[in-house]
Amino acid sequence: MKKVLVSLLVLALATAGVFAAVNVNGEIVAGYTFNYANDTWNNDVFGQDNYGSQAFKLNANISDDEGIWSGNLKGVMNADSRLDGKFTVDFGKVFMGADSDVSIKLDVAANNRIAGLNAYNNASGLNLSRIRTNNDNLWFGLTVGYTDLVQVQIAGGPNTIAKADANYAGEGDLLASVLVKPLDGLAVSAGYVMNGEGKVLYDVGQTGKGALNAAVDVNVGTLAGLDFDLGVSAAYKYGFGSEVNGIYATVYGGMDVVDVAVEYAAMIPAQGATAHALYAGVDLNVVENLLLNVYGGATDIATEDTFYVGGNVGYTISGITLNANIQYTGANTATGCFGDIGEGAVKAKGFSITPSIALAF
Repeated sequence: MKKVLVSLLVLALATAGVFAAVNVNGEIVAGYTFNYANDTWNNDVFGQDNYGSQAFKLNANISDDEGIWSGNLKGVMNADSRLDGKFTVDFGKVFMGADSDVSIKLDVAANNRIAGLNAYNNASGLNLSRIRTNNDNLWFGLTVGYTDLVQVQIAGGPNTIAKADANYAGEGDLLASVLVKPLDGLAVSAGYVMNGEGKVLYDVGQTGKGALNAAVDVNVGTLAGLDFDLGVSAAYKYGFGSEVNGIYATVYGGMDVVDVAVEYAAMIPAQGATAHALYAGVDLNVVENLLLNVYGGATDIATEDTFYVGGNVGYTISGITLNANIQYTGANTATGCFGDIGEGAVKAKGFSITPSIALAF
């Protein structure tokens, strides 16, 4: 798998020498989460993937000036030396010119996933309506589009067999999706995945084995030519393995000083009670380079102590961001949702303080 990623990187750099200059950017994040619950302090690292993840996980992006190709590499500094990669080449621009309205994008992902096209406004960052391929495999995807009007995607790969010197192997998968934007401010999508990750609401009772979704996003501010965003987004997802329906709706708006979003999500199982989740967040843009936000929600508003509330304050200077997060998470909060600090091997319930530093390059 590493040889595949290195070969793709060499190919991308060689292509860059023919077409255009290479742009490189990325981020490294490191910090600690100090968590107090049940009269005990639990401390863990805070990295690129939030609480409990690998510190100093490199997240780097490379691309050419003309938008012909791009790539993303993620690696962690541990004994496994795991490296994730995804590369995209737009053959529409290769054969028809950089200004072509037609795009024919080939995606290659290793130790990574390919996600379906999705019109839903993911204001909470929880990606509840998303469908994507299984993890830990080599995936290929093809997306054909015409300007921003329409994109059609198909992706997947066969079963792979585990080897003694590899940390990947997995069940094959097939994903298909379509995204249409008939007007600036209006988007509609639909998709299907044969296996996928199976998540409908957080990680509650899901077994994979296929899912479908559909979404629509209407930004009234953009449609009306206003100077601010004001929109509503809705999505539906069904997990075949667990026979669970997911319904999602977001209302969002924003201007120069403030951005606001409220999301409602419902998990409706074939048997048992429906879970109703809620998220609300406010970002304040009062000073340049100052990160200031507050957020809160509940993973099931009908169940006691399933809420979380928190906020961030940070500042960016010369590509370096110093940030502090304070959060409280209820004892019954569902697995898979822990506000802005995420979820790790040790569940961050109770009161948490997370100082971190991020270096962007």
